[in-house]
Amino acid sequence: MDALHYLMFPVFTLVGGVFVVSGLRTALEHRRFLRTALRVPGTVTALRTEHSSSGSSSNGPQVVYRPVLRFTTMDGRIVETASPFAANPAPARVGASLEILYDPADPTKARQVGMGGSGTFHGLLFTAGGLLFGTIGVIGDLAMLT
Repeated sequence: MDALHYLMFPVFTLVGGVFVVSGLRTALEHRRFLRTALRVPGTVTALRTEHSSSGSSSNGPQVVYRPVLRFTTMDGRIVETASPFAANPAPARVGASLEILYDPADPTKARQVGMGGSGTFHGLLFTAGGLLFGTIGVIGDLAMLT
């Protein structure tokens, strides 16, 4: 066998391990956020235009819109922060009223309710993909040893 065959399965195992760790971290962070987050009314004050390299456009970077959220915390502070989620089309209109979840320890960590789907689901999906990659890598490694 050539060098490519000897490297392929260890790389699968390594990539799978990275996916598992990243997926579990994402799921746990999302669950922690939901456990501590407070819900308040808010408004979209602006849409930041950004360029995403992860779009499906074959013409290069895709334009996405990131809402700027303004809300008042439970202790009366007014906060304006960018949403962690950007999309095209824009996920909300400027001036739209919506519900916001924010971290009371750091109110700049905020998102609109229902935006971004379930981080727990995405994290576990990433973990499952990592386990699949890792399993292929381990089986391939074992097969090469015999």
